[in-house]
Amino acid sequence: MRSVAVVTLFVAAGSVQAQDAQVVKQFDDGGIYEGSFVDGLQDGVGTYTLPNGYVYTGEWERGEIKGQGEARFPNGSVYVGTFAKGKPEGQGRITYADGSTYEGAWVDGRRTGTGTASYADGSIYVGDFLNGRQHGQGRMETASGYVYDGDWADGEMTGRAVITYADGAVYEGEVVNGVRTGTGSVTTPDGLAYTGSWRNGQFDGEGRLVQPNGDIYEGTLSEGKLQGSGVMLYANGWRYEGTFDRDMRHGQGVFEGPDGYRYEGTWIEGRIEGDGTVTYPDGSRYVGSFVDEKPEGVGEITYPDGSTYTGTWVAGVIEGEGIARYANGIVYEGAFRNALSDGTGTITYPNGYSYTGSWVAGEKQGQGTATYPDGSVYQGEFVGGVREGEGVVALADGFRYEGSWQGGEINGFGRATYANGDVYEGFFENGKRVGQGTLRYFSGQVETGEWRNGVLVQPAAEPAPASE
Repeated sequence: MRSVAVVTLFVAAGSVQAQDAQVVKQFDDGGIYEGSFVDGLQDGVGTYTLPNGYVYTGEWERGEIKGQGEARFPNGSVYVGTFAKGKPEGQGRITYADGSTYEGAWVDGRRTGTGTASYADGSIYVGDFLNGRQHGQGRMETASGYVYDGDWADGEMTGRAVITYADGAVYEGEVVNGVRTGTGSVTTPDGLAYTGSWRNGQFDGEGRLVQPNGDIYEGTLSEGKLQGSGVMLYANGWRYEGTFDRDMRHGQGVFEGPDGYRYEGTWIEGRIEGDGTVTYPDGSRYVGSFVDEKPEGVGEITYPDGSTYTGTWVAGVIEGEGIARYANGIVYEGAFRNALSDGTGTITYPNGYSYTGSWVAGEKQGQGTATYPDGSVYQGEFVGGVREGEGVVALADGFRYEGSWQGGEINGFGRATYANGDVYEGFFENGKRVGQGTLRYFSGQVETGEWRNGVLVQPAAEPAPASE
């Protein structure tokens, strides 16, 4: 990397009487020559010293430094080798003031050809030179363990090369001005391997990357990161095909697992987020929106048995308003909480039964209206899914009851109107008249008293007649 300029020395000699004599001559420029002359010119072996500190000792030919010699330069450099026209030419060795050396070929005073350069920092270069710079094929080893073996251009690492780094990583490919640029491959001791395009020393463009953990990526990269479209095969058997941004799944992509899981849709910074479709290992399929990798917002799921739910989700759970259609034909439309009917909703069965009203944790609870297949209608309170509290039922045959219920049965005080027009008002137990009550027949007859199992067992006493 060092250029050495050696000034050609032509000595204008004065008249010298003795031929082949050893003489000492001082010239007008202050230079002093001590050696042999032939025909008035330096010829043979001699030493030439200049006031600036330059000293040459060696062979001369007809007034010209030519042949084998040693030159000591003012900057402290020392050259030993062959000369021509006053400059290093052929083979020679130079030692610089800082301890650096070069040994090899020279042309016209410059390192040109094949040689070995050792630098003050401990680096060693063996290879081709042109005009004082590394050019052609060469190998550079540094004290730190870095090794470059390949092409050089005008002193720069440019072309194809094999680079071995101190940590054991190896790069083979194209280099521009010492930077990995173009096409190449690298392997590292921890198992990373990359083959593809490079720019400014980083993965950039199309390539194939094998991570130390066994993950394999094929696609586009930018500034050393996964960027753009690609396919990632994970070591655990999962596969992603789609777009990436800064090493993260981002944009549109398909994610599949060995267990049958498959997601296709939108990703944001590595998370499933936005609209997409997921098929679960059990065969369930969800289509809708996601937040933080879980269904959230509006979506529809279809289960393996054909059941479906369409409506709102929160954090992966059915919650809010929606419609559930079950494989057995049952349909529920209304509010959900934690995947259970909760709030106000309507359920309809294939046999014609329906219920509209309040729900708690999947059970009828509170006020509601139930319509039965035979046309009967109950309107009132429910507890734990059964009629309990106050309610009114009207049967298709004309029977009507209004009053208390317990455990799904008429229990407590109430008023029953029968299909034939009879009316009973009093207490009931499991649908039968039990306790105190009054039955008014359609005919006008009235029975009041204690009832047991639907039968009057103790009529009420008649009031005594008024005295005259």
